[in-house]
Amino acid sequence: MTNKEPERRQGTIRDLMLLVPYIKPQLGKLWAAIGLMIAASLISIFMPMFIRSAIDNHIIDGNLKGLFTLVSLAVALTMAMSGANILRARLMAYVGQSSIKAVRNDLFAKMQLLPVKFFDKVPVGKLITRLTSDVDALQELVGNAIVSMVIDSLKLVGFLAVMFWLDWRLTLVTLAVAPILAFALTYLTARIGKAEDLVREQTSVVNTNLQESISGIRVIQGFNAEEYFHEKFQKENHSLLQAGMKAIATYSYFWPTVDLSWVLSSAAILFFGGRWVLDGTTTPGTLVAMTSYAGQFFGPLRGLSQAYRIIQRALAGAVRINEIMASEVEVDENLPPMPPIRGSVEFDQVTFGYDPDEIVLHNISIKAEPGETIALVGHTGAGKTSIINLLCRFYDPLEGRILVDGINIHEHELASYRRQIGLVLQDPFLFSGTLRENLQFGKPTATDEEIWKALETVGLAETFAQHNVTLDTVLTERGANFSTGQRQLISFARALISDPRILILDEATAHVDTLTEQKVQRALAELLKGRTSFVIAHRLSTIRNADQIIVIGKGRILEQGTHEELLALKGEYWQLSTSQMIAKTE
Repeated sequence: MTNKEPERRQGTIRDLMLLVPYIKPQLGKLWAAIGLMIAASLISIFMPMFIRSAIDNHIIDGNLKGLFTLVSLAVALTMAMSGANILRARLMAYVGQSSIKAVRNDLFAKMQLLPVKFFDKVPVGKLITRLTSDVDALQELVGNAIVSMVIDSLKLVGFLAVMFWLDWRLTLVTLAVAPILAFALTYLTARIGKAEDLVREQTSVVNTNLQESISGIRVIQGFNAEEYFHEKFQKENHSLLQAGMKAIATYSYFWPTVDLSWVLSSAAILFFGGRWVLDGTTTPGTLVAMTSYAGQFFGPLRGLSQAYRIIQRALAGAVRINEIMASEVEVDENLPPMPPIRGSVEFDQVTFGYDPDEIVLHNISIKAEPGETIALVGHTGAGKTSIINLLCRFYDPLEGRILVDGINIHEHELASYRRQIGLVLQDPFLFSGTLRENLQFGKPTATDEEIWKALETVGLAETFAQHNVTLDTVLTERGANFSTGQRQLISFARALISDPRILILDEATAHVDTLTEQKVQRALAELLKGRTSFVIAHRLSTIRNADQIIVIGKGRILEQGTHEELLALKGEYWQLSTSQMIAKTE
């Protein structure tokens, strides 16, 4: 398998349609914000006209009373414009934050429903980037770029209309620089967009590297590999630096280009406008107003260029988010729910491969009656965990059927099936949160009495009482503040509380010491009672009393029978047993 992603298509406006359902509830606030922006823009458009009137009608004529009235009105309108902009900014921030919160929630919920095989192909770091950087790009679009594009476009039209009305000649002088600016900004914006795409991609790589290094810190330190992983991280981080510097270098030309265009335009207006004032074909007020309009005219152009960059980022993020949202999930509401399970399990000529071209299980047939314990043994890579994965419906078989109580599990609702099975892994995964929250995982309605009863059954109640551990004790990440044995027993208690009809133990005692194993055996006896169980284990003490022991080798069933029957054969199981690959003690 590979983590390399296929070349991604370019985003289109259709990709941004995913935002529509999330923006709809905020339409009232969105329209209010647009109304405020239009009002503020109209004030901004006509403000230079006050300057023109002040110079031509009051300052030149010495009309101080009229000048005071005009200035007072201009100040009042400016204050109103500022208030409108503040309120608009708060409204748009709320619209953006609320909409994107819903997007992030739905994206996370979608990820929870995706099949395990999806996570086999996509690194965790890239998924984290989807939920952070890509969603943030959409937030910037909703909270800023959409309204900004509308308002900046209206401003451009408004400025041009008023400028042509004031003096068409000076307007043409102003526009003489616009094509050069537009070309430069279009070119730079495209370059910046590509550079930022590279930054986002390299950020995903760094996130993946960081996540793997932190998750595997014990292995790294155990093998004294800190220097290797540090160098690896430095290399990826340096690539991120180079990508970031390239984006910054390209962006560094952006504002100077805009400022240079404004300076050239203003200089041209002053030169030609000054001549026309001297020959009487325009007024001083008009010249000052046109100079002001020239400065404001480039503001919307800058805004549109920035909005374009935001849209490009949002399009790239929307494509990646849509890929996840469009991914096939494991839920099919059209299928009937799984009826209450009694416990018979049958693998009927099952063939499976994680890649269809690489088969890992060949024509597997297993039958288990309700309440039986089935032990799966074999060398590493034999296919034991693949059988467990199929029973959990983490993957689907390529051929054959898996029947529970004679029912094909792939023809019934997945959630109702998984609610009736329990899974205890070799490396128990405990989540950050309280002990109670971790134990209620499979049964949220479990009472404290039920929880303590389960802890007592697995031999933890007395230990916890001695160390003042309560159900409100907070677990650190992965339960690191508990010992390996305690974490395993907690996972046993969690399975016991959920009361599954089918229990799956994937080498669940592999990391438990001999003393703890005695507690585990007592807990197992209680846990297995009345339940159909599939057990993968290396320890003979765990599986010697199993109803069936199935020896797997190279994806095939090599031997099948009880402990005594298989020892009598003196075949593969006998070799595993005598070489202590099963009966290994610590």
